[in-house]
Amino acid sequence: MLRTIVWLIASILALIILTPFALICMLFVKADPMARPCALAKWVVEVPLTWFMRLGGCDYSVSGQENLPDGPALYVGNHQGNFDVGLILSALGGYKIPVAKIEAKHVPLANLWMMLLHVIFIDRKDPRQSVECMNLAAEHLKNGQSVVIFPEGTRSKGPQMNEFKPGAFKPALKAGVPVVPFAIYGTYKCFEETGKLIKAPVTVTILPPVYPEEGEKTRELSQRVQQMIQNELDKAQA
Repeated sequence: MLRTIVWLIASILALIILTPFALICMLFVKADPMARPCALAKWVVEVPLTWFMRLGGCDYSVSGQENLPDGPALYVGNHQGNFDVGLILSALGGYKIPVAKIEAKHVPLANLWMMLLHVIFIDRKDPRQSVECMNLAAEHLKNGQSVVIFPEGTRSKGPQMNEFKPGAFKPALKAGVPVVPFAIYGTYKCFEETGKLIKAPVTVTILPPVYPEEGEKTRELSQRVQQMIQNELDKAQA
């Protein structure tokens, strides 16, 4: 409980302190949504966010960095807990635009940074809006910016993995870029399992890029990638 209280207080204070910098950034950010995120916003992801992850108990290790491609890619992985988005932005090296649920858009102060970082907000209850989001993700990929998405659509809150939604893979097919799978194991232990923040080991494994085959459908690609991630999760639980 003490860790949870300290983390919440530190998070609120950090957001308050950093908000003026976000407002300054917004004065210089181009209106073009395809423009690159500002350097300060990316620094907030790479440094303070990493520190807060570890303060919250998410002591993670990363393997498979040799599988990171040089160019843009669609990064997809399983979704175990609330820390996953921050974890991936910290662990993958270099900023990737995340696709997040639309509810995150209304988090006070934090939404300023999400706007600066061009986070794509998806409303899964609105099919038309979801299609527009996937099209926007494809445009970012064509523009040379990598994108991160969790195809399950929601947290599993445990070691199991829910079925992937094939539509999440459309941006890769449209943009002609590889899919880089990653397997997260352990984030559910940091909060979801107990309802409070605890220190728990977390692993992130970056798997080899998957290049869509000619004529391959999104469902086929989705099943192929999910099986790769499931195999890695089975190893982690063994």
